[in-house]
Amino acid sequence: MQTDIINKPGLLNEKWLLLSTLLSSTGNSMIWPVMTLYMTGVLHQSFTTAGFVLMIGAISSMIGSFIGGKLFDRWHPYQAMVMTSIITFVAVFSLIIWHDWPVFACFIWAANLSMGIEQTLINAFATTVSGNHTRIIFNNMYIVLNIGVVLGTLAVGYLFDYGFALLMMISAAIYAILSVIVITKFHVANEPADIDTGHQLPKEAVVSTASMTYEKFKLTPVLIAIGALLFITYLSYMLWETVMAPHMKTLGMPTRNYADLWMINGITIIVLQKFVSNWANKHPYHVSVILGSVIFALSFFFLIFVNTFWQIVLVFELLTLGEMLQSPQVPAWVAQITPKEVAGQAQGFVSMMISSGRVVGPIYSGVMMDHGWTNMLFLSVFIVMIIITGLLALTMSRRIDKNPVT
Repeated sequence: MQTDIINKPGLLNEKWLLLSTLLSSTGNSMIWPVMTLYMTGVLHQSFTTAGFVLMIGAISSMIGSFIGGKLFDRWHPYQAMVMTSIITFVAVFSLIIWHDWPVFACFIWAANLSMGIEQTLINAFATTVSGNHTRIIFNNMYIVLNIGVVLGTLAVGYLFDYGFALLMMISAAIYAILSVIVITKFHVANEPADIDTGHQLPKEAVVSTASMTYEKFKLTPVLIAIGALLFITYLSYMLWETVMAPHMKTLGMPTRNYADLWMINGITIIVLQKFVSNWANKHPYHVSVILGSVIFALSFFFLIFVNTFWQIVLVFELLTLGEMLQSPQVPAWVAQITPKEVAGQAQGFVSMMISSGRVVGPIYSGVMMDHGWTNMLFLSVFIVMIIITGLLALTMSRRIDKNPVT
């Protein structure tokens, strides 16, 4: 019996979605941790220049998120995913050969753009997987993503001294495998799963692509509040990726302690996420997201008072708990409260708000650190996050009063 190498349209198997998330996360995590180090230490660029490259990269990722949402809803998701995975592979492979200044920055920006498209498409594909509740699928993706972060950062720690090109070879090989999986396993029917039950909708309930009138993605007060929360969350999260390393050095801690933090963060998520998500899945989305956001915000308040490594570890664990309650719930929540016909644009909105926070975070923290306002930096993000979380809670309270079934 002859079988096709490329699947005929059917249902996307969750294991291929999770494996794709793992590969994408691992490949990406072998690039971002060394960008500033490589640009300043090897290419002899200033920290300002490195920050500018990171900012343009985040903007590229944000644009990619927008494009990815449009492609999923209004073009061919499979073809878009194939093209994007190949472009990412080509961009990373090119860095093996051309990694001098300034061509390095150009390929990094191209990779950021395609990775932004890819992440939105993967999240959108997750809303079509049958067999599990959508929030469980996103929880599983979140765990796998963090396994990828641990694997990628481990590789960086052990291999960076052997040369940047070696890291890019391994990353390119990972993206080549991802491309093969996408080509052979993602050729599936673009039929949204039932968000509440996790089962595929009956065929008669799905409008065919050919006859479908495209519905416009509309921002509601709840979506605006969620978007603002994502923005401040990832603006704040960038503090850990940018200013915490020099801040820990000023406190007399070695650089290896900073690397240890991320290892602890990843292991904590891998070990505890199932327990946290089991609790979260028994409650409405907004309960988990709001609670997680408050805990996340409190970690920055406590940062003002810490001055030893183990105190910072405890604060980072508090932030990690808030992250586990909030982050995997948001894309599933957005999928629930938006029409299935705009699933791609809805997930693109999530990715864009995350990327916008990543754009502003390094700039805001850099200005505050240049003035020596470290404690004010931590306090300011705590206050803004609490205010936005309060506004989200108020918005949800009004929504529930009008429509008790949310």
